[in-house]
Amino acid sequence: VLLESEMLDLKANPTKSAVGTVIEAQLDKGRGYVTTILVQGGTLKVGDPILAGSYSGRVKALFNERGQKVESAGPSVPIQVLGMQGAPTAGDRFNALESDVANKRLQLMREQGLRTQKHITLDEIGRRLAIGNFKELNLIVKGDVDGSIEALADSLLKLSTEEIQINIISKGVGQISEGDVLLASASDAIIIGFQVRPSTSARKLAEAEQIDIRLYSIIYDAINEIKAAMEG
Repeated sequence: VLLESEMLDLKANPTKSAVGTVIEAQLDKGRGYVTTILVQGGTLKVGDPILAGSYSGRVKALFNERGQKVESAGPSVPIQVLGMQGAPTAGDRFNALESDVANKRLQLMREQGLRTQKHITLDEIGRRLAIGNFKELNLIVKGDVDGSIEALADSLLKLSTEEIQINIISKGVGQISEGDVLLASASDAIIIGFQVRPSTSARKLAEAEQIDIRLYSIIYDAINEIKAAMEG
């Protein structure tokens, strides 16, 4: 590759707007979304509006492969970017844009998100009650042992009222899986986890599908939160 690039005199243009490919992205508790990209053309600078996949943002900081803060990254340079408003997928194309183009794109995405019907969450129940279109609450219950699951499911079913019917559409032992999230998405349900947590893949899918996962270690906490939500 090095021999051919030298013989063919292959070069990238460092003066145009930056383009590249996403290598990976992750959510860092201290820094927010961290996106690792490979700049393939142009130069990426701090402050540039950026777009990768369906996510946009503005470059807040750049870090090289040694974790050192830098002000810009040119062609063939791998770089970590802070400032994305979400985590793009590995392989997504990356572009630095004109400021007004990025803002228009972001505005369109927000409007589209508002028009899309959101899945039910405990926080959303009060709003739906206020406008009078909430009659059923579907729940998926996962726990560490059968006894706990049965006790929690029975207690939740007893919270049903004339206005709101609670349905336990699935219950089982084990961690919260991708299958549980897909079922919650299809049935507009909330996932209740008792002494269990979602798998990494299930958590990512839940974020993408906007599924509400509630985790508890005390049965009464789960009952009280569901009851409070049903009361608006």
